Amino acid sequence: MDAPICPFPVMTSTDAQSIGYAPFNRVPTLPIEIPDGGFTLSTKTSDGLRVTFYFGPYETGGPPRFIDIQYHDAGMTVPGADGQPVPVFDMLTIAEKGRHPYDSRKAEISDKPSIAVLLLGRRSGAD
Repeated sequence: MDAPICPFPVMTSTDAQSIGYAPFNRVPTLPIEIPDGGFTLSTKTSDGLRVTFYFGPYETGGPPRFIDIQYHDAGMTVPGADGQPVPVFDMLTIAEKGRHPYDSRKAEISDKPSIAVLLLGRRSGAD
């Protein structure tokens, strides 16, 4: 199955914003149009650390409605639902005024996330 992906070149965050993408941290940006249906974006840093982003639909062939994020190289694992080892990692959230309401560094290994799920909902009445 070939996904209809038309890659853009790396550009400034300002240029990415000018074509409809959200700016973040004002650093070089690679805009990517995610197709409908399930789709995984696999990334790797220059020193080999790997993170995957699965864009999942709620219905077959539909637009993505959540993103499963997994970091594969933290070196910690716990038994998954099927008993096989799954990687776990540390993460924190940043909220109003820079607060960190969740910080897994304080958690026992069995409570650390193996997947972070970002729900792509919109606030009722939002544009």
